[in-house]
Amino acid sequence: MKACAPGKLILSGEHSAVYGAPAIALAVNRYIRCEAEYSSFAGLTLNLPDADWQAQMSWSDLRYLNEHLDQRFQLFEQGHIGAAHILEAPHQLALYAVSQCLPETEPDTGLSLDIRSDLPLGSGMGSSAALSAAVTCLTQKLFATSLDTANLFQRVRYCERLCHGRGGLIDGATVTHGGLIEVDAGQITPLPVTLGDGWYYIHSGVPAVGTGECVDNVRRRFADSSIWQDFSGLTAQLKAAIVSGTDPRVLIRENHRLLTKIGVVPEPVQRFIQQLENLGGAAKVSGAGAVAGEFGGALIAYLPNIELSEWCRQAGYRYMAIEEDKQGARLED
Repeated sequence: MKACAPGKLILSGEHSAVYGAPAIALAVNRYIRCEAEYSSFAGLTLNLPDADWQAQMSWSDLRYLNEHLDQRFQLFEQGHIGAAHILEAPHQLALYAVSQCLPETEPDTGLSLDIRSDLPLGSGMGSSAALSAAVTCLTQKLFATSLDTANLFQRVRYCERLCHGRGGLIDGATVTHGGLIEVDAGQITPLPVTLGDGWYYIHSGVPAVGTGECVDNVRRRFADSSIWQDFSGLTAQLKAAIVSGTDPRVLIRENHRLLTKIGVVPEPVQRFIQQLENLGGAAKVSGAGAVAGEFGGALIAYLPNIELSEWCRQAGYRYMAIEEDKQGARLED
């Protein structure tokens, strides 16, 4: 049995959503894929072929890991550890997602789970949410239950809190629902429009710090700032521009200025975006960005009639034209 979940890109609202402002995000056709088969080992065998890595854990040990990670989350809530240290290893998120789906009685068969990813880790494309969604989709079905989209979303949020210190609405909503999503005041609204041509994802390199650390850093400096009202107004204007099909470049540029002001756009990324603006385009960090180092993770750019390849080659960045995924997390044939 197989399942997949798409990555996501945030068009607007990545940091401001923490303070109640709306956000808009898009599910894209890059995926985390899981494949499972029953095995003779009485527990879980987790395979990460891309990393040439494998681990085995009995069902009882998997339940213990669940309790252990819940305790580490409590330590985070009490201020004893940072959000980046709740998980002790990245693969624990997949193990935790499986443990959340275990039936009350121990399964009478073993399970081998292979996970492959098109998504760069820690780079603003929602890899942790997509991993949680794909694994949950698959293991729930294997244990003879299934979740509707609303409940899958809640389960993904619960798992993802281990990565960032909180289960964000944006990532979980986008990877489970698919398509273009608006999140506002806790409500999830699919937007029945498409972006059209000229939009690109640019990978500027894996940030030196994680999402949780970025969010905490911004909170310490801007929690009570009026800047979030500026973000909120820009998000509303960008939504209107996308729905009406009008040019969004001025709004994206202003969004970039605000993200730079809160300190999540490294200087090399700022210089690269300035080059694109000089060519007539617009770009911004899509995701947490970075408060240290040279790399900002995912960028989203609107570049109609602009050739991007040479500029990315010079900067050492990778890029792709954005293509939407409309289905969200799902089982595959």
